[in-house]
Amino acid sequence: MSENLEVKIYIVSTMLLDLLDESKGETFFKHRLKNNINKTITELEKITEEPMENNETSLFISNVWRDLENSIDRHLNKNKDEVLL
Repeated sequence: MSENLEVKIYIVSTMLLDLLDESKGETFFKHRLKNNINKTITELEKITEEPMENNETSLFISNVWRDLENSIDRHLNKNKDEVLL
């Protein structure tokens, strides 16, 4: 099992919620997905050893989110450039 798996899932879940909040419109699918993600986050908070809602964790999540978003953007732009060539 991956080390800190719960924390990784928590980070990805919070990032997905942020992305859903940024998306336009309100559909049944989006509402249901957000509800399920919130339930996942709640359950993860119960089983993790570290509290998820503190300044250190928040900063860590923000840094990971920024790094991941930058990485995705780089890959998308690279692939876009390759398609245009």
